[in-house]
Amino acid sequence: MKKCAEGAAAFLLLLVAGSVSAVGKTPADDGIPALLKFAEQQAVVSAPSVAEKAPSASPPVAAKPKPSIVPREEAARLMALNQTLRQQAEVIQQQADTVRRLERLLAVQATVPPSTAPAVVDIRPLAAALKGIRRAIAPPPDLIAMAASLARQQRIAGEQKQRLQQLSRQLVRLQQPPALVSDADKQAYAAGVSLGRDILQLQEQNQQLGIEADRPRLLAGIADTLNGKPRLDNATIDSALLAADSALQQAHRQRQQSLQQDGKAYLADFATRPGVQKDALGFYYHVDYVGSGQIDEGDNVSIVVRESLPDGTVIKDMELAGTTISLPLAQYPPLFRAAIGKLDKHGSITLVVPPALAYGEKGSPPAIPPGATMIYTLRVADVLPPDKERQK
Repeated sequence: MKKCAEGAAAFLLLLVAGSVSAVGKTPADDGIPALLKFAEQQAVVSAPSVAEKAPSASPPVAAKPKPSIVPREEAARLMALNQTLRQQAEVIQQQADTVRRLERLLAVQATVPPSTAPAVVDIRPLAAALKGIRRAIAPPPDLIAMAASLARQQRIAGEQKQRLQQLSRQLVRLQQPPALVSDADKQAYAAGVSLGRDILQLQEQNQQLGIEADRPRLLAGIADTLNGKPRLDNATIDSALLAADSALQQAHRQRQQSLQQDGKAYLADFATRPGVQKDALGFYYHVDYVGSGQIDEGDNVSIVVRESLPDGTVIKDMELAGTTISLPLAQYPPLFRAAIGKLDKHGSITLVVPPALAYGEKGSPPAIPPGATMIYTLRVADVLPPDKERQK
């Protein structure tokens, strides 16, 4: 019996030595908590009454945790950790097999009748091996930090999603037009329409100069000002307005120079066209259709005029607007009175007028720059005799 006990003790030491050498490798943890079952098996070895029981079943296979969403920059690192954890799981399984064999050996020894001097089995190596196993299966700090980072990112994503939903609901409310029921509602809305028209006209004029403001930011500035919450301080706003005014003035000067050059070139070219003549006032004209029926000095003459610049920009177009102007011939400005005098009823004429006979060096900002040559197409729409009743 003593030899048998000694042989068992020697075999136990060999098994424990093998377990310790395997535990000496400390791979990263795979996070499988089921491996803590070995702590219970240590208690089985320590208590003789428990050792008499049948060998315990192999540890259940722990369910793999659901994969969590890992940021792309940590995906490669996580894959390497998973590979190491799988290798550690294999080592731990081998240790589990060793522990089960040890339990079976102890169970066999328990069936042998005790002698007067029973052999003492030293289980301290086994306890050390189990301690090493517990250290091996503990989660590594990197994996814990990664899990905390993922949890933090998920929380932030949840908060951002809630904020986006709130903004979406606010946008839906803002997109619903307010009701226009009372007179005050209609007056406020009309004031907004008037302001919007002024802004659109200003934008169109700036576009002609090659300057275009971003409409969403323009509207945001109006809304923030009305709400009393501008996002820029007064110094920044003043600086931005000065820069915008400087750019606008520079664009005006460039356009003025360009129009003056274009006007001179257009006037020189127009003067060489067949049928073009120069009036004593200094403008050039071409009678497109002379008409029929003489216009007397006292007649009321209705005319339609189209005003444009040499680059083709249309300033006013009464034909397109469907309007006419009617005055006694003597009350028209000298330029147009001279043009009408060259026509009969329903005639039409084209005039190219130098700046001195039009808007001069000041122009008519913002549509007509200083020193602009003007082009007019004039048509006599109707001629009526003097109003005898008005003369009385």
